[in-house]
Amino acid sequence: MKSVTIGTVPLTVGMPKIGVVLRGAERSTLIGQAAQVLSSAAQIVEWDLTGADGLENRAELINTATQLRQVLGTIPLIATLQSPSQSATIDEQTYYETSVTLVNNRLVDALEIDMGMVTKTRFMALTKQMRAQKIKLILSETYVETMPTAPQIVTAYQTMAAAGADIARVRMQPQTATALLTLMAATATAGTELSLPLVVTATGSLGRYAAASGQLFGSTLVFGRVGRVGGSGQLPVSQLKQTLQTLATVEGGS
Repeated sequence: MKSVTIGTVPLTVGMPKIGVVLRGAERSTLIGQAAQVLSSAAQIVEWDLTGADGLENRAELINTATQLRQVLGTIPLIATLQSPSQSATIDEQTYYETSVTLVNNRLVDALEIDMGMVTKTRFMALTKQMRAQKIKLILSETYVETMPTAPQIVTAYQTMAAAGADIARVRMQPQTATALLTLMAATATAGTELSLPLVVTATGSLGRYAAASGQLFGSTLVFGRVGRVGGSGQLPVSQLKQTLQTLATVEGGS
């Protein structure tokens, strides 16, 4: 697998990097969360803009992103936004304009785009601009209501790779241990066939099992929480780091 660097952090084989997700409607909330992350072992920050106030206000978006980067320093920043197909409040225009603002002002190190959007003409132009700005493209497939089969998950990874992703990500909330194992096994299979880094984000009560065993099946980035910052079902970053080190399958991995 080739190494892909987000900011200064490489996603590659071996022990996964640890990320934390920031969520908040107001800038002050996000800045406070970012400050908490600084005192943790987190290596990457994901900014989930879903639910943020004033996405249509470009000046506010730029100011918020700029302040986040100032607080985070050398910690890389990934931006994500729930796609219109999954959100009742975000339409395609908002999704696109938010992405364009982040890219044109080079406010993030990587941007996640839903696979259902990237094949649209204007998003294809946006991904070209991302490459010019050296912003990494994370393509994602999200499963909300249906639980996919292993071949469907492998095909999703293959499709994202073929579409030009720097990193391919699958998101789902497994309801059973069987569903989680299917996701993990499919990711391991895809990892033997593809050269780009893969990321699994399993939410809900079973998500912590996927994070803790990320190295085993090949997720190059896993997520924890710092206090109340991050998903409620996730392990604290300190515990996640210790667990990853305990379960490390590659001697000396870090």
